[in-house]
Amino acid sequence: MQKQRRDFLKITAAGAAGLALARADRAFAAWPTTGTLAVNPTISNMRVVGCYDTKMMKTTPTAMTFAAQNTAIDTARLQANMDAMAMQLANQTTADAAWKAIFRSGKAWNATKVALKVNSLETKNMAHVAIVQKFCTILAGYGVLPANIIIYDGQSAYTGTSLYTSYFSLTDTTKTPAVVSNLNGSLGGAVKVTIPGGASTNCTADISNGTIDILINIANNKGHDLMGGATLCMKNHFGTFTPTHDINYLFNINKSDAILGGTPVRQQLCFVDSLFTNKSQNTGTPELMPCYLTMGVFAPAVDYLTIKKVREEVLGLTHVEATINSYLTTFGYATTDPVWVVVPPAGGATGADAGAGGAGGSSGAGGSGGTSASGGASGGGSSGSAGARSGGSSGSAGAGGGGSSGTGGARNGGTSGSAGAGSGGARATGGASSSGGNGGTGVADSGGANATGGASAAGGETGGGGATSGGGAVGSTGGATTSVASAAGGSTATGGTRAAGGTTVSPAGGSGGSTGTAVASGTHAGGGNSGSGCAVAGIDRKATRWGAMLALGAVVAAKLRRLVSSDDQSS
Repeated sequence: MQKQRRDFLKITAAGAAGLALARADRAFAAWPTTGTLAVNPTISNMRVVGCYDTKMMKTTPTAMTFAAQNTAIDTARLQANMDAMAMQLANQTTADAAWKAIFRSGKAWNATKVALKVNSLETKNMAHVAIVQKFCTILAGYGVLPANIIIYDGQSAYTGTSLYTSYFSLTDTTKTPAVVSNLNGSLGGAVKVTIPGGASTNCTADISNGTIDILINIANNKGHDLMGGATLCMKNHFGTFTPTHDINYLFNINKSDAILGGTPVRQQLCFVDSLFTNKSQNTGTPELMPCYLTMGVFAPAVDYLTIKKVREEVLGLTHVEATINSYLTTFGYATTDPVWVVVPPAGGATGADAGAGGAGGSSGAGGSGGTSASGGASGGGSSGSAGARSGGSSGSAGAGGGGSSGTGGARNGGTSGSAGAGSGGARATGGASSSGGNGGTGVADSGGANATGGASAAGGETGGGGATSGGGAVGSTGGATTSVASAAGGSTATGGTRAAGGTTVSPAGGSGGSTGTAVASGTHAGGGNSGSGCAVAGIDRKATRWGAMLALGAVVAAKLRRLVSSDDQSS
């Protein structure tokens, strides 16, 4: 909570003082030597969203080639999940509003230039076409010219970008309009730059000099024998800069003006494609198919939580903990700061939650009467051992009520509404998961699955008749009851546990519900409340004094920007 609040304080102070000027901020826009820098004024650096959906894959590819993988993907479903993730990340109720909150330019859209950094070192695990197409389509819809949307990977060893020419072209009307760069040739080649720490290295020219206004970092989930055991968004820029396998070099290029310069900040979204995963190496055929997507605005947080929540909790892989922790601490954050938000699949629940059920206890029956909006019915969704619900219902943004979490843990009559908030779906008093057993180790999908000890303590019901919004998902690793909004005053009473990196399910409340109170990153302490360093996700800025300050700062900064630098507002 402390770091997130500090992000907002920095922005409001900068706006009020008129510091957000186009050229004047450029040198300062690289990561500050003290404190932190907010990448997006309306989205916390620490907020990361993830979506698990096996139905993004229509089939398992018979051959692990790039073409075969793309053929097996359900493009419409994957892109619908990306929209749902954007809405949760930006706390918006429509995909259009969400993407416009994420992607910003200081220029007219038809003058804005965009670069999409992919990882093409290993063609058997590259950013999949449906993901790249989605970003191109969004930005073209805002008016960005196709010739100004450039897909690149700049190092000489990374030749896989040539495969994208089968799907993207400026002249072939059967393909998505965009430029596929030969290495960094469409971005001015490479130039020498000095990065924080004083090292000199080569960097893709148009990233370095500010020609590119929006940078989208699309990484793949891979292992590595260095860097703590994984390569994700931060290391993806070894195709923007000359690769040097040193952890401090990795951090310094990601603190540089090339990545975090510009007004607005240049790198505006970090996305990890975990449809397939390499266990321990960044080359070779991927061994796993997690069917997971993650994204946020700040690469260190996206990398850290992808490792913790996907690679470790779901896939059971191991990493060098001290190095992975330094992903955050080097940038001034604590490992308790990130907020993990699980986004239900756009088409409804897909089956069993990720992870195996814990031992002990009888399984709680799924609520056959819990209907859901926009898709997923809850009928037949039996819970796994210790109350992990397999096939729990989901609405367009949340699970339907009616499914019991385990012996004694029934939800009472909560059907999902258009946004998945179950009015009247209060958690029964003393709703512990099955006979004291532990839940599964995986991340809860939609449908309110319990995971790893996800029992609510005796008496831990939602107070004031408040149904848990969005299906009241119980978060993974400690079973935090989390919800961005609650209905009719439904705050969590004493006794409810919190989990590290607790999940958030829905941005909309039930009748009379207000946005707020999803608790994440608190440490689990024997059925008590979250420990130190907890962060608050999904807070309604319009209802707080911070929101008012933010709005005022934005107005002041905008006026000063127009007065001081009307000819160049990009970087």
